[in-house]
Amino acid sequence: MTTQLRRNRPGTKRKELYNWPKLPLDEMDGALSTQQHLQTLIKKDPSDIWKLVLLPDGQDKYVWIYEHVCQFIAELHHYCAFHNDVWTVENHPEMHITINGEDTVFLSSAFRPPKKVPAIDYITQTIEQTQDTLNNSTLFPSRAFIPEEGQAKFVEIYRRLARIFAFSYYHYPDYFQKFEKQYYLFTRFKTLGKYYKLIKQESLLVPEHVAEIEPLKEEQKEKEKDEDDDDEEDEEEEEEEN
Repeated sequence: MTTQLRRNRPGTKRKELYNWPKLPLDEMDGALSTQQHLQTLIKKDPSDIWKLVLLPDGQDKYVWIYEHVCQFIAELHHYCAFHNDVWTVENHPEMHITINGEDTVFLSSAFRPPKKVPAIDYITQTIEQTQDTLNNSTLFPSRAFIPEEGQAKFVEIYRRLARIFAFSYYHYPDYFQKFEKQYYLFTRFKTLGKYYKLIKQESLLVPEHVAEIEPLKEEQKEKEKDEDDDDEEDEEEEEEEN
């Protein structure tokens, strides 16, 4: 029997990314099975946000979040390329946004002390720093389990990545909307972050109505509540054993 390689080969066109037959998560094996499952769901329908955000049966919450963040980083490279003609050093010599008449300038933490850099440098440095964090074997030693140190990093990662979307939204709303209409990247980012309490609305920096979706149906809420109760019981049993 021939095993299909579920990978994007170098030179794969955007429309052909993740274009492999769908398998249920429990039929996949290997360290990248969760990543492949998520990519398959996105390829099938990136607008089915709750399908993408809610935990698959038997999946660890923080592993699911980790794979989403890895996917955000992969797609943010395309996001930069999409804005390539406008995110120039000449157009934006610093990373700033204006909200309700107030200017906010962001400093790059790639330097000590942090300093002003062109917006495109800030954005690429943020993406690279996040990638380095996700590849840190102390914080994320495995794609099957995320220790507390790694879990704590998601809030910081979210806060920094949110600035990239806000920069697009306030400076180039047409670009923001065009990309979002096709890929739902910010919608996924926002919904995942708020659902798992990784970021507050004010830290997203964009108005609350942007990328707002229909709330969970009642039956979905009940299912999630039951799963949360099961998780709490498991944690209590582990504490008693210890």
